[in-house]
Amino acid sequence: MKWKNPNLIWVVLFIMASSLFFIAQQPLSSPKYRFQYAVKFLCTADIPGTSQTSPSLLPGVYETVANIHNPNDRTVRLRKKIAVLSGEVSKFIEDKLTPDQATAVNCAQIGDFGITFIHGFEGFLIIESTHSLDVTAVYTAGKRGGEVESIAVEQIRERKR
Repeated sequence: MKWKNPNLIWVVLFIMASSLFFIAQQPLSSPKYRFQYAVKFLCTADIPGTSQTSPSLLPGVYETVANIHNPNDRTVRLRKKIAVLSGEVSKFIEDKLTPDQATAVNCAQIGDFGITFIHGFEGFLIIESTHSLDVTAVYTAGKRGGEVESIAVEQIRERKR
């Protein structure tokens, strides 16, 4: 095939090369987080006569741990954030779980989300994942300086997004 305009081939090659360069510069698509879990989270001591009081809790010490398990036969990508009742929302923390792997989020890890609290924290742990997970919350409560007096275990339902 003979080109009537030899410069046209260079224009076509330039356009093709520019397109490939543009495509190569685009980030890989982010995972689709199709499942979401909202875990009620309490990490606080309600101590009458101090600044550590809450109108929504009886006096005592409250702790939460969220257990997360991957029941799938593939690695699952997930991300977690904290939503505080005051309106503050943390950054996401990215994570992944290999098949049958488990992890947990407890009160000692709330600072990892960039949330600073003095007397306690009340809000939600939000988990978003690429595949369905097993998410269970364990709530404990007791007297200040005492042992655990109550425990509750709750399976957290998933929402599809």
